[in-house]
Amino acid sequence: MGVLVDYFTADSDRSARRALSGGPGAAGLPYVDCKGWLDELDTLVAELSGRDLSEFGDTEAVVADDEEGPALDRMAAGTVEALAAVDDARLREYADEELLVEFEIERVTELRDLARTAVRLNQGMYRWMCL
Repeated sequence: MGVLVDYFTADSDRSARRALSGGPGAAGLPYVDCKGWLDELDTLVAELSGRDLSEFGDTEAVVADDEEGPALDRMAAGTVEALAAVDDARLREYADEELLVEFEIERVTELRDLARTAVRLNQGMYRWMCL
């Protein structure tokens, strides 16, 4: 069994906690389904932006994984801002470099757009994970 991962936006940690039991889709929050594909957003953002991971800041646990339930993390603001700043030309270049298939290109674009929404609305971007 793999790790289930979704990235989503919410206006506060309290609002984000609504996603705990069934994921952000069940809570009615905007999200990108990354199940079976991407666990570490900050690594992707470092590759896209050409920046070092240490520049972004740390992801913070909102609810830690207790091995019986999902975990919820707030992505570092630096990670979200760097992802939001990635333009379409860089996305295409990255897709060519990494030989991404259409599904992966769509996910990267959706994640970038989700980050742009978070920045525009001054919201947090979160990772919901469940084993």
